[in-house]
Amino acid sequence: MDPSRALALVEPRGGNMSHRDETNDYGTNQLVAAAVPADQKSAPMSIATISSGFEKGDFLVREEKGQRVYFDFFEEAFNYIAYKGYIRMPKEEEREWMDTMNAVHASVKGGMKYNTGKLLMVLFRPIEIEKE
Repeated sequence: MDPSRALALVEPRGGNMSHRDETNDYGTNQLVAAAVPADQKSAPMSIATISSGFEKGDFLVREEKGQRVYFDFFEEAFNYIAYKGYIRMPKEEEREWMDTMNAVHASVKGGMKYNTGKLLMVLFRPIEIEKE
């Protein structure tokens, strides 16, 4: 990319501007993660997952409040959850969540009661909290 076309980010606390032209393993720009202040990265968030391997539909989206929606195509599942404001986690954080969920499912004696499918993707959305 031409350096003159790179986006400049202004640090939230009046810090220096930086030019970024980095992409993650998915080929997308990392500007979203870089623009979030460090104190907000630990803020409350809601996660959603996309899994595969179910009878009702090939793909399952699990989101807040236990809502489950089945889809025949991955693109439909992804578009559904993206429209609700969820974005994919950075690869390392997503792997951490996947490992945790797999360990939790494996810890159930005799196996899980329901088919958990194969976890494909973990997405998140920051939760707005009211400040008094």
